[in-house]
Amino acid sequence: MKRAVLSAFIAVALMDTALAQADLVGKALPASPENANILSLESTPELYDMGGLGNALVTKYAGVKLADAPYVSRGRHDSEIYRLLSPSVVIVVTDTSIGSGSYIGLGDAVLTNWHVVKGFQKVGLLFKPPTEGSKPSEADFEIAQVVKIDPGHDLALLRVASAPRDTKPIVLGSEADIQVGADVHAIGHPTGEAWTYTKGFISQYRKDYEWRDEEGSHKASVIQTQTPINPGNSGGPLLSDDGKLIGVNAFKAKGEALNFAISIADVQAFLAKAGQPIPAKAPATCKSVKLYEGRDRQNTAVLVQFDTNCDGKADYSFVTPDDLTKPISTHLDINFDGKTDISVEDRNRDQKWDISFHDVDFDRKIDLVGYHPDGKLTPSRLDKYIPGTRY
Repeated sequence: MKRAVLSAFIAVALMDTALAQADLVGKALPASPENANILSLESTPELYDMGGLGNALVTKYAGVKLADAPYVSRGRHDSEIYRLLSPSVVIVVTDTSIGSGSYIGLGDAVLTNWHVVKGFQKVGLLFKPPTEGSKPSEADFEIAQVVKIDPGHDLALLRVASAPRDTKPIVLGSEADIQVGADVHAIGHPTGEAWTYTKGFISQYRKDYEWRDEEGSHKASVIQTQTPINPGNSGGPLLSDDGKLIGVNAFKAKGEALNFAISIADVQAFLAKAGQPIPAKAPATCKSVKLYEGRDRQNTAVLVQFDTNCDGKADYSFVTPDDLTKPISTHLDINFDGKTDISVEDRNRDQKWDISFHDVDFDRKIDLVGYHPDGKLTPSRLDKYIPGTRY
């Protein structure tokens, strides 16, 4: 099973191939659109489409330090950064795209962009082979669970069943490490060219920056760099000159050298948010199991429940009310805490999804409303949820 999945993933990861899109049975939904938080985001620059490519960054880390000996030349310093940190940068693979990610430790966690894993509960990860230039094998492949997301800041956290033994987490920097004019480094997989190193400098640090892309509106403190960013780099680490992670490469705007990374300040806030614990690991061989099919407790609808995390608890539910005027709905628990995080409705009962409500910070309040003009489970547009609005 693992070998079959791996062969498909590697083909995508190494050849910049997009497989056919597939709807994913999700998890977690919010119950009622009341008392939700409001995020006022507006669009500004016109963006190049990053193709949903990319994945990840950041982590507190126990370890990897650059050599203490003085460098003879700048080139050797750059080479040392690549040698030490490239094994901690993974290829993130979904059914539709590839991206980059940073192994951050903390219970085998990987940080990435939300848009890289949008709509997926599980993704494939390819770790760098021990021999430079060799292709990844089955031994380098792992399955990761999406355990935490923040669409507004375009961040996501993944958990892998087990990372290669010698993989070291990337050191998490601080906002003080963001200095205009300072050299920065990026490692990623642009257009499928695995583990590519690039270097540039910080052009500006822009706090509370707003932008819009095909996924919706976003707002974050971003680092503007001259470091080249291409599809496949998205989600990968932006590194300071001493090898600390200071940003997550996310998007570029039209124009020369207008590349942007989500800042370490937002990453730290994302990782520290209360009420968003990383759930226990699911086995890499976990398969969805139907737990129940029958009447709901009120005896007013047909209820079907699934366990997709192999923990014996329902995290995906499908509800078909007897009352034909009420929508068919599905409810997802994406962080496996027993509470709904995403609710999706088929209001016309035509087997096409129409609207969804998202609790992205797991505080039991709706944050975003999703629209599904194509009828698929994954929304094509997300807007800020406004309490009191009739949706």
